[in-house]
Amino acid sequence: MEYNNLHTGVRINLGGLTKVEEQFYRQALRRFRENTNWPDFDDFAFGMRSRIYAGRRSHLEVLKHPLYLALKDMSLQLGVQQGRIAGRDEEGRKAIA
Repeated sequence: MEYNNLHTGVRINLGGLTKVEEQFYRQALRRFRENTNWPDFDDFAFGMRSRIYAGRRSHLEVLKHPLYLALKDMSLQLGVQQGRIAGRDEEGRKAIA
């Protein structure tokens, strides 16, 4: 399984996810596709009850995990789509809103 952001070209291999992590990823993906309100998505993905923290011993371990990376990319994409984060232009510079 792989996460692929067609807008940015980000690709993340999710082949090593546990069944629980895979289910959580699919729930997040559904919310992303439904264009869930950005703060609500972040609360689901990164809030206290998020599955990304289960079994992790350090903050760094969370930040490097493929599930976190995919969720963070989805979150940023939602923020841009909803006009809450400035996107980038074609040369990678911060777009002027």
